[in-house]
Amino acid sequence: MSILTNTSSMSRFSTGKVALSIILTSESVFFATMLVAYIALRDQAGWPVEHTLVRLMIPLANTAILLFSAISAWRGTVCIRDGRSSASQGWQMLTLLLGLVFVTVQIYEFSHAGMHINDQAFGGVFFTLMGFHGLHVLAGVVFLIINLARTRLGDFSSTRYEAVELGTWFWYYVTFVWIVLFAALYLL
Repeated sequence: MSILTNTSSMSRFSTGKVALSIILTSESVFFATMLVAYIALRDQAGWPVEHTLVRLMIPLANTAILLFSAISAWRGTVCIRDGRSSASQGWQMLTLLLGLVFVTVQIYEFSHAGMHINDQAFGGVFFTLMGFHGLHVLAGVVFLIINLARTRLGDFSSTRYEAVELGTWFWYYVTFVWIVLFAALYLL
């Protein structure tokens, strides 16, 4: 009975962190399923797109952009945790801008990919994987915009910053998924 009446033992669990963990786990299952389908289809058919260094320049640049943005997201969280709201705003803004650059470069790459969404099954799976990742990046950008606005309004402090931390976790996830997709779609 004491467990039911003592809520302090449960206070260490963050509902937001648990919810985000569940969401990201289910999203991971989706991405893994699509990736397995892509690899299976790619192995069955001749792959029409060569992986040359020139073709890898845009995805490599996007990889660098996302890796740097993950660092800037981390720095923004560290700054807000340390009570440095102005510095956090700068890092959050940088992360937001890098996310928008990533999406812009991704759109450019889609238009110059050398294949189309209706090019056999693996073309559709390729664009589905990349498109859903792009939607996740845009969701992360929205999360970053909201957190930046709330930081500017003074909603966060060194003791109250969980939303910034959750946004950073989501951004890490987007970056990790990109690295997996980059390796599977461009390097293998």
